[in-house]
Formats: sequence, C-alpha cells, structure tokens
Amino acid sequence: MQQSALLEMKGISKSFPGVKALDKVNLTVRRGTVHALMGENGAGKSTLMKCLFGIYHRDEGTVILDGKEVEFHNSKDALENGVAMVHQELNQALTRSVQDNLWLGRYPKIAKIMVDEAGMAKKTREIFDTLGVTVNPKAIMSSLPVSQRQMVEIAKAVSYDSKIIVFDEPTSSLTETEVEHLFRIINMLRDKGCGIIYISHKMEEILRISDDVAIMRDGQWVATKPASELDMDEIIRLMVGRELTNRFPEKTNTPQEVILDVKNLSGKYTRLKDATFQLRKARFWALRVWTVREELKYWKICLV
Repeated sequence: MQQSALLEMKGISKSFPGVKALDKVNLTVRRGTVHALMGENGAGKSTLMKCLFGIYHRDEGTVILDGKEVEFHNSKDALENGVAMVHQELNQALTRSVQDNLWLGRYPKIAKIMVDEAGMAKKTREIFDTLGVTVNPKAIMSSLPVSQRQMVEIAKAVSYDSKIIVFDEPTSSLTETEVEHLFRIINMLRDKGCGIIYISHKMEEILRISDDVAIMRDGQWVATKPASELDMDEIIRLMVGRELTNRFPEKTNTPQEVILDVKNLSGKYTRLKDATFQLRKARFWALRVWTVREELKYWKICLV
C-alpha cells in the first residue's frame, strides 16, 4: 500500500551572493518511510534541509507538512512543529550534563518556577530505555566519546515526538555496532509512522536502510526512485551526470625511500598521542592537521 505524503517541498530556491545553491528543488517524503538524500559535496543537500529546518529562509517555494503549508523562522519553531534534525557537526553544551543537553530550553518545571530535576531524570531514562541508549544521564557531555554524544543528539530529536527527523551523515563517527543500533532506532521510528530523511555518502547504507532515494546535482533535483530499483553504479551516474566506469583506477606510482619517519608523536597539551607514520617519495598522504586555532578553541570550550 502506498503511504501518503507527510512532507512536500515544492520549487525550493535559495541563493547566496554569487551562488544559486538551490534551483526549484522538489522533495516528497512519505509517511513511515526512510527517504535518502544523495549528491556530491556542494549539491545542495544540507542547504535544502536547513531551509526546511528554519536555519535558512528560502527565496521561493512552499513546504507542506502533514497537509498544511508551513514556514519555520528558526530551528525552535521547526522543533515545536514536529521537524527535528541531527546535524553532522555537533553543537552541544559540553560543560553541562547529558540530561541538561537533552532538555535545554524546555526544562520541566515545578509550579512554572523551579526546574523539576527528578522529572527530567525520569523522562531521560524513559527515552534512553526506549532507544536502548546506555549513556549515563548525569555524565558531563565533554567526558563522552563523539559516538555517544551523537546518540544523545538522536535521543534529543526523538524526544520532541517529531513527525520528520533529518539525519545528516549520522554514521560518520559511529562504530559498526553503533551503526546497527542506529538502524534499529530508525526502523523503530519508521514503524511508528515517522518520515526519516537520511543524508549519507555511504551507498551500502543507503541501499540497505532506504525506501526511496532522491538525488541532487548542482543545486537541482535530478531524480527520485525506489531504493529497490537502484544499484551503486546507477546512483553514481545520477550524481555525477555521466557514466563512471573507472571508480578505482590502478595505482601506477612506485613507493620509494622514506623521507619522513614519525614514531610515537605526542603533545603535552594536545589530544595527539602516539602518532606513527612514514612519508615516502612518490606517495601522497592525506593527514589531518590539528591547527593552533582549533587547539585554542578546544581549550576555550573545556574551560568554560
């Protein structure tokens, strides 16, 4: 049986100075389904979702949620109307507890004056038990690994009893076991009738978890197809606009002598610990550099 449309975005356009990020994009999410949103970097996926979530104001187009035309002016407006988003870049109060982060801005109150700590703890445990999340609600957020912080963010989205939940690259910091846990949560939400919008570059995940797949390219909608009718090659063709027959070309370079040998490199006031690598001639390395600016930002957050 074909599910009814829960969310419709019609003719959405958004421009920034010198760039048209979205050009009359359409997206329809059916009730009780997982709708994957795919495209290369810069295709406009996150911009479209930020227009939905009230972070950006669209230049034109309409959004219809559960049969009613809506326009959210900010993220709080979206959350209160049943649209939640789990961002790839976590923005949490790191010096506060897990349950504080879960209820920030909407603390349960006693007589509308005092924060109901007991009630907040009870509600947090109930949500965590439902989702199978084992995080300690009293733990300080900065003490948790990124994967657990991600699960807290997912629990927060669910706590709004949302009709639509957007997951933006949710598995980028999760282990295989945690990914399986996330998929169980998504299937549970789908069974409850939620509409899930799932953004990911991992095609194996997309083909496994999705019911429908929408593909964008250069700020435009290209196609929407059932996931069952797609394979990896077809998705890539739609994303790049041409056949891509040589995705993994053979390596022709021959590694030569070592020109840089780093062993057990650690930093006293950084998170760098026991880094070991070699650099050879005729081999390219991609190395994540922890800049001084990032280091100062990290310590500023920790000391607040």
